[in-house]
Amino acid sequence: MDPDAKKPNEAQRKALGLFLYWALLELRLLTGSGQAEQARDLVDAIHNLPALMWSETFSLSRFREGFLRHYVQRWGDQREYLGRLDDVEKMGDGEGEW
Repeated sequence: MDPDAKKPNEAQRKALGLFLYWALLELRLLTGSGQAEQARDLVDAIHNLPALMWSETFSLSRFREGFLRHYVQRWGDQREYLGRLDDVEKMGDGEGEW
């Protein structure tokens, strides 16, 4: 199990819901402009998040490094996905705000 594995708190889950909202909007834009390969990569990066964000074994670092970083390395981070995850992580310490 990952050292940071824990169920996200309510504020983190709300922020992760917004994270998914923005990613889904990007998917609409990508598919509408014929960028199917990038859309497929984004779906691959985020498809587990809706279920995992309710799990006691969720790990933000694994999600970031194991899934999302690959997308960002290939396509860039125009939507600032990695920074948004940093903000979600801070919410676990009572610091961050979305």
